[in-house]
Amino acid sequence: MLKTWPAKSLMKFFCGLLCVVSLGIHAEPPLVLRVAAASDLRDALNAISHEFQQTEPGIPVQIVFGSSGKLSQQIQHGAPYDLYFSADMHFAEQLWQKGFAQQEPIALALGHLVLVTRSSLKLAVQLADLQAPQFRHIAIAEPQHAPYGDRAKQALENSGLWNRLKHKIVYGENVAKTFQLVESGAVDAALVGIALVTKPEQIQPYPVINQDLHSPLVTAFIKVKKAQSSAEISSRAQQFSDFMRSDQAQQLLLSYGFTAP
Repeated sequence: MLKTWPAKSLMKFFCGLLCVVSLGIHAEPPLVLRVAAASDLRDALNAISHEFQQTEPGIPVQIVFGSSGKLSQQIQHGAPYDLYFSADMHFAEQLWQKGFAQQEPIALALGHLVLVTRSSLKLAVQLADLQAPQFRHIAIAEPQHAPYGDRAKQALENSGLWNRLKHKIVYGENVAKTFQLVESGAVDAALVGIALVTKPEQIQPYPVINQDLHSPLVTAFIKVKKAQSSAEISSRAQQFSDFMRSDQAQQLLLSYGFTAP
């Protein structure tokens, strides 16, 4: 025999259920400082963010890595980032000029292009070595939206090697994914950012490309201008901005192969 609930019990049940649903609908999303950053900063910025949150506990920092150009496009289309770090001053300046930044870009560091080969190959010591038959596939980041890919192409062109090597070139979506191609052995060599192959307290074993062969890779950042931003997030963004210019953050950048801008 089925048990029936008294009317009062049913009323209390449905009222409670309605409260739970209502709370779920109106619950505020957790506060997070959202950072968009060039993928060459992956290891360095994660280390800096960790130190920042140890030194300045509070709203957590969430970092999305990608190519500088694609992240810039996302911001222009309304992506909810609070800070933007570019591997190329150009993209940061472009956002400032278009009204997407709260202030002019701040130069942080100078990045460097390095030549990396897969572990089973003898290390190349200069770009000209890439003409050898054992280098069948050479990866660079997509030049259109990845600064390291653009500078890699510049370096090959200015070395007189682009036309000789372009049939070997394959493209990574960003510089970190380009490095993954050579790490996995999918390609024989790659031109990537120094910060992806340098770890603190370790000697960087790969040849650095002569900077006279390409335009500078100036890492810069902005605070993104948002239509709606809470006072707490704005304050946290300023804290992180200040920390990025501290001696502690600068030393971490140096330890990953960056140099002063």
